[in-house]
Amino acid sequence: MGDWGEQVSASKLPFDGSADSKPVHQVKLSSFSIGKFPVTYAEFDIFTASLGLPKINQATAIQNYRKPNNPAGVTWQGATDYCKWLADITGKPFALPTEAQWEYAARSGGQRHVYPTDNGKRELGRNLPDADQTKSAGGLTEVSDFPPNMAGIYYMGANVHEWVADWYDPNYYASSPLQDPKGPATGSKRVVRGNFGTGGTEMTFKRWSWDAENRMKPWKKRGTMPGEATREIPVTKYSASPENAFRCAQN
Repeated sequence: MGDWGEQVSASKLPFDGSADSKPVHQVKLSSFSIGKFPVTYAEFDIFTASLGLPKINQATAIQNYRKPNNPAGVTWQGATDYCKWLADITGKPFALPTEAQWEYAARSGGQRHVYPTDNGKRELGRNLPDADQTKSAGGLTEVSDFPPNMAGIYYMGANVHEWVADWYDPNYYASSPLQDPKGPATGSKRVVRGNFGTGGTEMTFKRWSWDAENRMKPWKKRGTMPGEATREIPVTKYSASPENAFRCAQN
């Protein structure tokens, strides 16, 4: 697990310039399954409806992102609560994947693929969305618009980053246990994996930290009729940036 560039590149240089993807270390994982797709708005809307909550991310400015088959943008707690709800209604052990599980799945079973695609390469426009495709889709492409990786898993590294269960520690890899690592016991931020909005960040071993309480701010709805005042619309529970996606794992 981690950036193995120094082991294979002729220049002995890493693929990733960040220290937190190092050192490379051995990991053994117990059997698990992971969602073929990130959870979509259509699916998350069923969850909030079951709790009697309004739909997330209702701000006018992000409605282009909020399509039924687009990945749902939620807080870490929203992602955690959804997977727990799924476990409760199915009787199966669903939860957010650990960082190690996510990387193993992105690498199509732990193979040394730099990108989580159908051939392990980054080919914008064919196996990952390019800027024009993203723009024409309104900001996010649908979860099945591009080929899955070699394990049959879609959208790992497309337009979003994904929450995992672990707290973030930039030095965790130096002391990570061999069997089923779950991250540090405490922290101030959570690990996210996938695409963080800049070129090449879709790499399978690339780590990011993100504020677990990152939430959408209240938004203003301007009056559309003569004399109608502008109103501030409160944020609904679990609403967050459209790029904050997730999928569940079954342990």
